[in-house]
Amino acid sequence: MNVTAINGSPKGAASNSAEIISQLRAECAARRPEDGEWKTVSSIGEARKPGTGVRDLMGADAVVVAFPLYVDGLPSSLMALLEAFGSALEAEKAAAREASPRKDSGNAKRPRRLYGAANCGFFEGAQNAVALEMLANFAAAYGLEWSGGIGIGTGEMISRMKGVPPQAGIRKPVVGAVRALAEAIADGGNLEATILTQHGLPRWLYKVMGEAGWRRGLRDGGLKARTITARPLDP
Repeated sequence: MNVTAINGSPKGAASNSAEIISQLRAECAARRPEDGEWKTVSSIGEARKPGTGVRDLMGADAVVVAFPLYVDGLPSSLMALLEAFGSALEAEKAAAREASPRKDSGNAKRPRRLYGAANCGFFEGAQNAVALEMLANFAAAYGLEWSGGIGIGTGEMISRMKGVPPQAGIRKPVVGAVRALAEAIADGGNLEATILTQHGLPRWLYKVMGEAGWRRGLRDGGLKARTITARPLDP
């Protein structure tokens, strides 16, 4: 089985989406060490320098889309790559119809499977639900088999927590979601239901940590703490 993952983050290799892909690939390799090949396509890299991305997607049995939530949806560079992928799928179907207009549909090859892994800076993983529905709709529009997805809140912690043991309570919910998705990918199956989760810490603590990060960013930029509440455009 050949899998192509799309890193849908504009941050590219330095993103939490890249870390999710790395974890999924490792989990799949542990489950089926000699089964198939993994490739990764960067949507922002493809936008800046079009190349082999769509070809890699067309050669896959399964496509995994990992991305950050942008305004309750998908980043524009990811949308552009998916649109190009959709056009290639339409061209493939048209060519197949022209070559074999009377082919028995009972012998048709199983459609490519599509999986999603969204993450966001909000606390609740449920914030990703609508974006995952967008991927499911994309699959339906272009004849892919939607095979499920996971939505992770507290997304900024994904890369920062990778040195923490996976069995630790703070990582356990997210690690469990990633492993469930990896199991479905490796087995060529579907998730029973969308998994929406976040790291195992209280919401109030996540808020405190986030606010501390904003203040640290202000200091690093040579700004005062009061800058964060400034309203320079107020009348």
